[in-house]
Amino acid sequence: MKNILTTLKNICIAAFCCSTMLSATSDGHPLFTTDITTNDTGEIILTQKGLKRIDVLSPDGQSVLRSFPIKETPTGIITHQDKLYVTTFENGIGKVSVLSAANGAVETTITTGSGACYPLLSPDKSKLYVCNQFATTVSEIDLNKKEVIRSVKVLREPKSAVFSKDGKFLFVTNYLPAQRADVDYVAACVSVIDMASFTKIKDIPLANGSNALRDICITPDGKYMYVSHNLGRFTVPTSQLQQGWMNTSAFSVIDVATQTYAGAISVDEPERGAAGIWSIECDEEYVCITHSGTHEVSVIDHQKMRKKFEAYPQKDNLNYDLQFLYGLRERIQLDGNGPRSMVFRDKKIIIPTYFADVLNFVDVENGIVSSVNLNPNRVETAIHKGEKFFNDAKKCFQEWQSCNGCHPGDARTDGMNWDLMNDGVGNPKNCKSLLYSHVTPRCMISGIRENAEIAVRAGFTHIQFYNIAEEDAICVDEYLKSLRHVPSPYLVNGELSEKAKEGRKVFEKLKCNECHSGPYYTDLKMHRIGDDIEFEAGWDTPTLIECWRTAPYLFDGRAATMEEVFEVHRHGIDKKVSKKDIEALTEYVNSL
Repeated sequence: MKNILTTLKNICIAAFCCSTMLSATSDGHPLFTTDITTNDTGEIILTQKGLKRIDVLSPDGQSVLRSFPIKETPTGIITHQDKLYVTTFENGIGKVSVLSAANGAVETTITTGSGACYPLLSPDKSKLYVCNQFATTVSEIDLNKKEVIRSVKVLREPKSAVFSKDGKFLFVTNYLPAQRADVDYVAACVSVIDMASFTKIKDIPLANGSNALRDICITPDGKYMYVSHNLGRFTVPTSQLQQGWMNTSAFSVIDVATQTYAGAISVDEPERGAAGIWSIECDEEYVCITHSGTHEVSVIDHQKMRKKFEAYPQKDNLNYDLQFLYGLRERIQLDGNGPRSMVFRDKKIIIPTYFADVLNFVDVENGIVSSVNLNPNRVETAIHKGEKFFNDAKKCFQEWQSCNGCHPGDARTDGMNWDLMNDGVGNPKNCKSLLYSHVTPRCMISGIRENAEIAVRAGFTHIQFYNIAEEDAICVDEYLKSLRHVPSPYLVNGELSEKAKEGRKVFEKLKCNECHSGPYYTDLKMHRIGDDIEFEAGWDTPTLIECWRTAPYLFDGRAATMEEVFEVHRHGIDKKVSKKDIEALTEYVNSL
């Protein structure tokens, strides 16, 4: 009798989970899949940002087997044995939850750091590692103790990681450059963590212009690592797009033994870009890369590519060679819009599309694609459409880039200077975050655009070389207006630290609040600061909200950190200020 009741209970739980899934999708709310994995039986597991839910699908994607609601927005997932390890991020708090794969019961939740993402199991499966994007740390979690036991700081916004084959080192991608921008060489790095001491021992700079480092994988023999990223050609004016003049997509090759950058391979073609490069995976035969902007997956002959790469005579020039992959790669068009995460197993790729809720199945040996619409009644709001258009390279001449190309990470900054030629040629300016741009006119650092609506349309016309329909531009406006700031990782339990409170007093004493005033910390005016002024009116006063995220600083990115803004360049400071006050002021501004 007890066994019968248990069986009936399990049937009811399963029925409830499936009915919850069906009722949740029947209203058509977008799923916005953030990650995908599979378990030992081939079931497909998806994290759904739009509905704060985990879905477990049959291996063919046709049936929803189980569906588990979760409290916070999921960012990543892996599975091992009978457990699901899910990273979440909401209200400035990053966590990892351990769930039962059978019924979704949460066994434990561990706070890691702001921006938790990309969960990764240690080679022996006893520990879990989490990238905390905004805390700029990597957490090590002991799965037996169920707690964070070690943490290490990297450079800037860690987004993905992979172990060397011997398990002695962890290689971590830094999403953006962590340096000043007014120099000839600006690039994001891969950090190397020594696992014995759990300390950062090295930063490996990639090719000039490397930014938006999204994914990393290691070859089966452990010789190389591949890192997918954008390549910004910031050293030239934005006068054209042909031949990858402004932005290209690439993956860098890192020599694991020497822990050095070996070269970068462009995945574009001479007359057609492959924008929105995202995930990268490989086995002995193939390298697979998703292109979120062009809605494709590249399938590359791995052995031929490696042989050609190793024989390439001048690898410093390789990232400009748009013909390198000729005859080695097939670009496969997918169903849906915005492929990001993927699973590559047994010569098959499974790829959800972020902006369409379509699950693609790709046979890499014959290029055949089949798909399942997970949300046939999907309904898009103007905001949803605007985010899609912002990330869509189809709305660009020859598909070289999307708005995301210069404003990655939810319309923020790429950390580089660009010569947009608004004031002639040869005057590059730092790329601004678009957060709150619609409520803090004027726009651009030089204030050249009267408002953000004009700036959005000018961006498509002069940067994308594309005539966007007004109804689509309005949607992009709505998306940008919907953006909200991420709580600063400098806050303590959501409040200013004692040091930041002292910094607020310094802020007011130095009269910083005269220009950086109001709810957005800007007076919406132009000001002449210092002697280095190109315009009679000066520079636009930027918002200070989320400035902890928008380095480098000042109009040409000459200050790598906010502390340099005050201590080295003495921005707005015309009197003697102590080191202690500078540190407090920095803490306060970084807490906004």
